[in-house]
Amino acid sequence: MNERRNGLLIDAICIISFVLLMALTIASYYDPSRTGYQTNTGIFTAFFCLVPMLFRRMNVMTLPLAFVVAIELAIVLHGYGVLKLQYDNLSWYDSVTHTISSVVVGLCVFYALMTINSADRKVNLGRKGIAMFIVLIMMSFSVYWEVFEIIVDMLAGTNMQYSPFDTMRDMVSNLFGGTLVALYVNVFLKKYPEYNVVESFKLHPKLVKLAAHSGQDR
Repeated sequence: MNERRNGLLIDAICIISFVLLMALTIASYYDPSRTGYQTNTGIFTAFFCLVPMLFRRMNVMTLPLAFVVAIELAIVLHGYGVLKLQYDNLSWYDSVTHTISSVVVGLCVFYALMTINSADRKVNLGRKGIAMFIVLIMMSFSVYWEVFEIIVDMLAGTNMQYSPFDTMRDMVSNLFGGTLVALYVNVFLKKYPEYNVVESFKLHPKLVKLAAHSGQDR
């Protein structure tokens, strides 16, 4: 019963987030001060909100309710920031979205590492090793993201990179979010050393095999 209720809550959260961003996107489309980049971002983020629901419906995986809330919050805040120009109007908004997004990415890294650990018993990073890798991978992803922003600015004429200070502030926010996840994971695995992400997520067998192969390839 709780599983079914959580599934319905996940679907509802995804749909509400989708409707909210689509409504903001439509309003933005009819605003002459908005650009194609902003409306396209709104459309992309709106449909991306449906991914956790589609994954569950297609039996790919079932994400925890709290994780889905974090994902949807990160997507909605980013879409809202672009559509309503909050990134331009509020100096602190970018730091908030980067921190929340880095928490989501850090959790994705954690779950991926735990999946590999579960699928391939030869791979055992340990509690502290997983926490360390979360920060390292998070910061590597952060570097690639900042480079991506520069490329988008060059090709689309946007202004995602305001200044070198903005880049460094984003990196600090990402480090802070990744560190929060690492600390949480360290405590979580100490309390639940037998946690199995494959069982928790109800991963599709093909994903389990893929994780096993990725571990063996190393």
